[in-house]
Amino acid sequence: MPVVYTGDVMIRLPTLRQLSLIILIIEEYIRTAEPVSSRAVAQSGSFDIRSATIRNEMAELEDMGYLEQLHTSGGRVPTARAYRLYVDNLLKQEGINISHAYRQRIKDALSEIDIEDPEAINKVLAKFVGQLSGTLVIANISAREDAYKFGLSNLFTLPEFRELHRIAGMTQFFDQFDTMFDLLSRQMWNGSLQRESEVKIMIGTENADKRIQDETMICARYRLPGGNEGSLTLVGPMRMDYRKNIGLILYAARTANSIVH
Repeated sequence: MPVVYTGDVMIRLPTLRQLSLIILIIEEYIRTAEPVSSRAVAQSGSFDIRSATIRNEMAELEDMGYLEQLHTSGGRVPTARAYRLYVDNLLKQEGINISHAYRQRIKDALSEIDIEDPEAINKVLAKFVGQLSGTLVIANISAREDAYKFGLSNLFTLPEFRELHRIAGMTQFFDQFDTMFDLLSRQMWNGSLQRESEVKIMIGTENADKRIQDETMICARYRLPGGNEGSLTLVGPMRMDYRKNIGLILYAARTANSIVH
């Protein structure tokens, strides 16, 4: 079995079958918000192996740190390590796209504003990415402390935010984002914008801010009119639709860049 070292820590990498199992469990957990059992995996018909083999594979993935069991009698849920593996695998794929309907809604909204106004562009992108993703989205322009925020209430409808400490942490992060944006930006980005758009994804404890270390943050930078640099920061639970949300962020950044050109 492949092994990698992170500092002094040895991490076993999953086999191809185990990777497929991780992907299935994550996508099922994203869909249902319920721990995934070996029976549910067997009933999916995705694996031509016995139920006992699936149970053994899931137990091994738990030992490897990719799954955890919240209750002894329940199914398993992905860990931050599993989500990182899933996202890295997703980003290797060609063309993470969103639906034509989503693209058209963003285009239509941009057609109704002054596209020479960087703040107006950012507001539209934050509003529609927030609406379509069901997460918190914050749009910022470099060197300004006037971020536009949308979608905090979206999060409080999700099962993850039934816990008061999650609500408190997210609310504080939301309220204080303007003043800490420059620090977060320095921690996430190395220097000035080099490509037309850049995306970073921080999962769990990869987030520098301790208040959102149970969440995932997807960030993009892009060019805006007047020589400005814009950013979108999407924040939601680790159990989010990564394919859709990464696609939305990428499309928003590329659309902003196309306006400049």
